Amino acid sequence: MRAAAPIAVAFVLLACAPGPRDPAPAPHAAPAPSAAALAPPPPAPLCARRGAGPAPAPLDATHAGSGVALAGLGGRTFAFVADEDDAALHTVDVDARAPLARTPLAGRPAQVIVLDDGRVVASLRDRGLLEVLEPVDPGAPLARRCLVPVASEPVGLAMTPDRATLLVASRWGRALTSFAAADLRRLGELPLARDPSAVVGSADGQRAFVSHAVGGRISVVALGAGGAPTSARELSTDGLEWRFQPLLSKKPMPSAFPSDPPGPRAQRAVQRPPASRVERRGSQGFALARAPGGAVFAPIALVDPGPETRGGGYGSARAQTVVDHIAVVDATGERADVPPVSSHLGTLGCQLPRAAAIEPGEEVLLVTCLGRDEVIAYDARAQIPGQPPRVGPVRNRELFRASVGAGPTAIAVDSARRRAVVFSRFDGALTILPASRDPGPTEIGAPGKRLVGELPVVVLPRASRLDAQRAEGQRLFHAAGDRRTAFDGRACASCHPDGRDDALTWSTPEGPRQTPMLMGRLVGTAPYGWEGDKKDLEGHFARTMSRLGGTGLGPDERDAIFAYVRGMGPPAEAAVLTAEERAVTLAPPPAADAAEGAARADLAGRGDALFHSSEAGCSSCHLGDELTTDGARHDVRSATRSDAVRAFETPSLRFVGRSAPYYHDGRYPTLLALVEGVDGAMGHTAHLSADDRRALVAYLESL
Repeated sequence: MRAAAPIAVAFVLLACAPGPRDPAPAPHAAPAPSAAALAPPPPAPLCARRGAGPAPAPLDATHAGSGVALAGLGGRTFAFVADEDDAALHTVDVDARAPLARTPLAGRPAQVIVLDDGRVVASLRDRGLLEVLEPVDPGAPLARRCLVPVASEPVGLAMTPDRATLLVASRWGRALTSFAAADLRRLGELPLARDPSAVVGSADGQRAFVSHAVGGRISVVALGAGGAPTSARELSTDGLEWRFQPLLSKKPMPSAFPSDPPGPRAQRAVQRPPASRVERRGSQGFALARAPGGAVFAPIALVDPGPETRGGGYGSARAQTVVDHIAVVDATGERADVPPVSSHLGTLGCQLPRAAAIEPGEEVLLVTCLGRDEVIAYDARAQIPGQPPRVGPVRNRELFRASVGAGPTAIAVDSARRRAVVFSRFDGALTILPASRDPGPTEIGAPGKRLVGELPVVVLPRASRLDAQRAEGQRLFHAAGDRRTAFDGRACASCHPDGRDDALTWSTPEGPRQTPMLMGRLVGTAPYGWEGDKKDLEGHFARTMSRLGGTGLGPDERDAIFAYVRGMGPPAEAAVLTAEERAVTLAPPPAADAAEGAARADLAGRGDALFHSSEAGCSSCHLGDELTTDGARHDVRSATRSDAVRAFETPSLRFVGRSAPYYHDGRYPTLLALVEGVDGAMGHTAHLSADDRRALVAYLESL
């Protein structure tokens, strides 16, 4: 009986307890927190925007980067200026015409672009990095967010139309890389031909157009899902010139379109002698601009390097060697329109175009001309393929010109206010000019209308700059249109863009000769010239000036050019990071890419051993750790009927992988063709397997 009492009590308690369908929690008890709620919030992505306030809105209508990027905030327009010589980004109030802040960067910026959320991305060409920054206050330096590894020497920047993908063209690394704009995660990378420079996305987001500084080509890159580059094909920007002899009669004749080929044109009033057809090579492909309709404009130089024989100088004797021109790629990227030329502006042309932008409302194409220190405005409507050409010479497509500071290398357009902002690198200054078909007061001069009156100028407060001698050498090296260097206005940079080579073979008194690279090849490589007949740089320079037929440069000017070129260095293959930089740098590429890089390094190591083997014999002439030269001349049985000599000096192999084509006359388009073609004449390669030859090429490309 005693046992029944607790059981009865238990039943009573159960009867009084609430049932499962009638919960009655304490009225003031809070629910237990979940494990997720107890965990700390995840950190924001390293490159993400962190500010909560209003962000500057990008003003680039065609989503293209430049050395100047414009953004609007609170009714004001700001410019972010990539100053390569100062290794900094400058913030400028365009409306007040006042510099606001200077932000030191981790390297030397080539271009800058503003993302949709206000973050600013700069391409650091000397370090193989992108730097992501965030404006926090218009009057303060930008806040550094992260560094992003990319292929060597990133220069060109662009966004796809949906602003979701950032495109980066790397010149030294010969690649186009795409990143997700939200977190700068790498989406893909595609190898391209040498020296990719500017990039713009197509209006439909399915392609990217990439110009090449040398080689006369534009790459049309297909973009896959998410904006990753998948494949590329090349369009040529080479062109033709029809050279007409003087008329046989003084009678008037009908005017002709400049693109008309010679031939039986409708009962001419007088008989014209036959015209000569001259093939010109596209060069100086540094700039691109996309029109609202989708056509892409590529200001270029068309170069006549002369016949593949001996000549009196460098190129065709007493002909205009460099002609300014504009190639146009249709919106679908199917073809490049490079109309023939039969007239040009001589030394008044834009021989060194460096940047371009379009005012979309009035379709005015603006091009900066290095050396001439001008911006030329063109009628973009007259250039689009499929439209009838305008009557008259090519220069009639020009609307007006404006003088700007020395070294104009970047331009951006504020379409809402019909104005453009130009950065002149040598002077470290911005010029603000109209971007309209009716720009205001002009005067007629040579070759057309010029803006009159003073344009607003903003001088940037630089913390560092080139020393006086190198700064003077920089100006002289790019002095296009100046007859001191050449009779036809060529500049040193016409054949040696950025101190490198133009990938062309020129007619010379000794025969056809390929342009050598200057950067990194002046020290320890004497004697100079393909024939090795000049023991010092001064003698070689004097002969070059004589053949160019200019009025001449003084010793101080010559030494300034030497100082400028000697100061040029190659961009870093891979960024060497400080401890502070490693903390803000995105993770390296995926393991698959790392494995590919390791395999490439192994292949190059195998090629190194082959190069220095006695069987191949390469290192008997190319000496030392830096593979400079033995300073001797050798007859390697390469002379042709056009060559005045049979022996040639051993060239330096520094950066040989970036200087195609090869041999003194440029006969080999690739290093593999060279390795396979020189057996017995220059080393021994016939005994090598195909894998060994590829290994040797991999080693040469690593130098």
